[in-house]
Amino acid sequence: MRELSLSVERTGHRPASPDRFCPDQTTEETAPTCSSGSMWIFNRQRKCRFPVRPIDDPDRPWLRTRSRGELLLRSHDLTQPIAPDPDVALAALKGVLRRELRRVRREASAARGFEAASALAAQAGTLADALADIVPARSQSARPRIVAGYVAAGGEIDVLPLMRALAGRLGAAMALPVVNAPDMPLDFRAWRPEMALTIGAFGIPIPAAGPTVMPDLLLMPLVAVDRGGHRLGQGGGFYDRTIARAEAAGLPPVTVGVAFAEQVVDAVPRGMFDRPLDLVLTDRGLMRPDRS
Repeated sequence: MRELSLSVERTGHRPASPDRFCPDQTTEETAPTCSSGSMWIFNRQRKCRFPVRPIDDPDRPWLRTRSRGELLLRSHDLTQPIAPDPDVALAALKGVLRRELRRVRREASAARGFEAASALAAQAGTLADALADIVPARSQSARPRIVAGYVAAGGEIDVLPLMRALAGRLGAAMALPVVNAPDMPLDFRAWRPEMALTIGAFGIPIPAAGPTVMPDLLLMPLVAVDRGGHRLGQGGGFYDRTIARAEAAGLPPVTVGVAFAEQVVDAVPRGMFDRPLDLVLTDRGLMRPDRS
């Protein structure tokens, strides 16, 4: 889903139904204000406002961000899917959490990035044991044959030591993702540590050469994840499209979200079609998503 340009502001109550978008040509700069505390999401592209009623939830203090979208996040029960219509509300909720957790991720990376990567690699055996319960039910193979990781960027946890340790334990090949174009699935190129890398899209290193492969295990970066395994990514939708393509080909991969422990939150905003991860691995342990 394309992320929209949004802002959140306090305005007066509007006569339109709270369950519908209401056309409004008033700009953000001239929008009236009052002390009622009603919240409206302003979408610059659509020239409309979507009402959101703020509530207080002391049981979820992590939602009290310092951004202007604080009350927007606290306006929704994030344990329930948000209907795809209106998509602007879901995009706004994800955008607020994404900005806050990117900051958390950068701070964790700066404070203990090397130690966290080593802690991940030390759990390769634990992850391999957990995969033994999942992989046979997902494919005809008893173990993953190709493990795909990523080159960390933007404060992401370094997954390469884990990928090397896991692939060595499983006897699997390795691969790294390649972005070909916006709105397209990722491709994966076979990779070994001695192979040269070149700079690809978004300034992320990719294998300079190598065959394109189809991994059956994805070690996936993320911005935030909850205990149900619901993942918040960068917002480009690359992994969603990649997984959908693999499933259409009858080759659904096992998905493992990899993160700093600080990136685990109580609830991630999600749409009706967002699918949870199979496993989540942080530098402080393996998490099997709660499906209840």
